[in-house]
Amino acid sequence: MPRFFNTAGPCDPARHYMLPPERRLTTLRQLIEQQQYFVLHAPRQTGKTTAMLTFTAELRSQGYVALMASLETSQGVADVEHAEHLWLDAIRFAAEFDLEPELRPPQASTLQDVAAGQRLGALLMRWCAAVGRPVVLVLDEADVVRDAPLVSLLRQLRAGFSRRGPGRFPSSIALVGLRDLRDYLMSAKDGHTVSPGSPFNIKAESLTLRNFDEAEVVELLLQHTAETGQRWTDEALERVWSRTQGQPFLVNALAWRVTSRLVQDRSVLLDLHAICEAEQQLILSRTTHLDNLSERIKEERVARVIEPVLLGDEFGEIDRLTDGFEYVQDLGLIRRGPAGLEIANPIYREVLARVLSYNQQEDTPAPWWPWRTADGRLDVAALVGEFLLWWRRHADILCNDRRTPYREAAAHLAFMGFLQRVVNGGGTVEREYAAARGRVDVVVSYAGERHVFELKRVRARAGREAVVEEGIVQLAGYLETLGVEEGWLIVFDTRELSWEEKLWVREERRGGKVLHLRGA
Repeated sequence: MPRFFNTAGPCDPARHYMLPPERRLTTLRQLIEQQQYFVLHAPRQTGKTTAMLTFTAELRSQGYVALMASLETSQGVADVEHAEHLWLDAIRFAAEFDLEPELRPPQASTLQDVAAGQRLGALLMRWCAAVGRPVVLVLDEADVVRDAPLVSLLRQLRAGFSRRGPGRFPSSIALVGLRDLRDYLMSAKDGHTVSPGSPFNIKAESLTLRNFDEAEVVELLLQHTAETGQRWTDEALERVWSRTQGQPFLVNALAWRVTSRLVQDRSVLLDLHAICEAEQQLILSRTTHLDNLSERIKEERVARVIEPVLLGDEFGEIDRLTDGFEYVQDLGLIRRGPAGLEIANPIYREVLARVLSYNQQEDTPAPWWPWRTADGRLDVAALVGEFLLWWRRHADILCNDRRTPYREAAAHLAFMGFLQRVVNGGGTVEREYAAARGRVDVVVSYAGERHVFELKRVRARAGREAVVEEGIVQLAGYLETLGVEEGWLIVFDTRELSWEEKLWVREERRGGKVLHLRGA
């Protein structure tokens, strides 16, 4: 069977297009040679499991007893003895697949003479003594272990660290997960916070797994061309890179959807249109990966980071020293871009905006006014007018909606949801937002036309005219960049004012561009 782009589970070079995992983890070999214990953390579906499975297989071919086992089955288990039993089973289960019988660890039943809370360490010592070779153990999903079981796990590994080496204790141990060790070292069973330096102060290094760079994205996609003859246009290759920013799952998901679903005829060129269609399908499909992110952004600690990014607030609005900020980084949701902190890639940005505006979209009735012109184009003036009427009726409810922690962004999300409701099935909505931009840009493509909206807000400490003037300059510049002749600036006023004061209309021209200004 021909190889394909993989989006489910670890990659296999015999079945899947893939890049050499060690390219993104260049220090692994040195850590093993130095008999170090280390942590590997990276966002979900970036290739951690593939990389470490490949690496342990390579080590086995060189004489190491190398094994990767998952601790996932102990997620949510609070009892140390129960969790420990699951860890031993996981190690033995993995060994059944990857190690010769004479190299496998002893059965858990042989540890009845050892007290609970010490059996993992005892198993590792007896295993190393029996095989007499350097043992390398990789524990995947280590960050699902919590509280007393986590402390027990780390203390048992630390206890054997000074004895590590062939015949005694694993020479190297790696903990692999979504988060760095310092972030998931929670609390001991007595409720006291564990010091960051204990009980795993033997860690030599915390590694992370970067995204693909642009050249690697192209290299991966061209493997398909080399094997099937089906070619990509330069615009298609650039679109995959620009929309994914090299996030491995997204790259593979777009490529799989195009080559395995949309364009299965290998004589047909893979072009920009196909990639754009695949992108929309991916966003709407709510794959497990994207669904997981959608759930995470509803958490209060995530909202405290994402909301200022969504609103374009200044850097000072985001506290980088909080657990929430590190958590959002570990999820791979944000990055530092040219304009400030921003969502990690345009696909995530679109997914987050759609998820956060979903309630508003669903709460908006189907368009009831003549929102299209006689020739099928979007009547933007009618759309904006109806939105402002709708917003006046619903603003108080939405700004105090306890279903979402994004109440500061209620106005922006309401407008996005309103737009999405109108253009669904007939056009697309794209958003640009990042911390310190001071605005949100929205571009609607409909019936061959692009309509540009800029959203800003006036808060208690700011004057309206200063915000409006800033918005005019920003909108005129954005229109010039896009080559569009007119656009809309909508200014939401969050101050305690009457609606008569909030709702206003102005028309301006700047740099040859027509600007429609509306207060809300």
